[in-house]
Amino acid sequence: MAAIKKDSEPLDNLSSQEIEDIVRSNEILDQENERLIKEEEIEAQRFSKTKSTKRFLRRLRRSPLEVINRSLFFVFIGSFIFSFVSVYSINKLWFVFYVISAFSCVLYTPNRQALKELIAAWPNIEDLLKKRSLWK
Repeated sequence: MAAIKKDSEPLDNLSSQEIEDIVRSNEILDQENERLIKEEEIEAQRFSKTKSTKRFLRRLRRSPLEVINRSLFFVFIGSFIFSFVSVYSINKLWFVFYVISAFSCVLYTPNRQALKELIAAWPNIEDLLKKRSLWK
């Protein structure tokens, strides 16, 4: 038993200089490990920054059809708002009639059915409207 116990203690046979060398090399390995971890963290941060920048720039790229579509949409909304403002500036009574006629066009049954069919063609919009209970 005594022989096994001596063999199981490997540091007993080493000199103090050898133990100091082992401790020093262990500290150097720990420092190297910390340095590698820091480098990996810095590289991960740099990679995430470039990835988010690329993702942001990818959102800015649009096809010509998308540009035309959005431009026409803004022209339509602008002309719609412009018509309301110009009618309001001419006469407030005419503005009231204009608003009533606009809503009556939307609420008129065949138009309302056509709007429902248009909305049904866009499933995402239909889901949004159903969740918010705006359309029944």
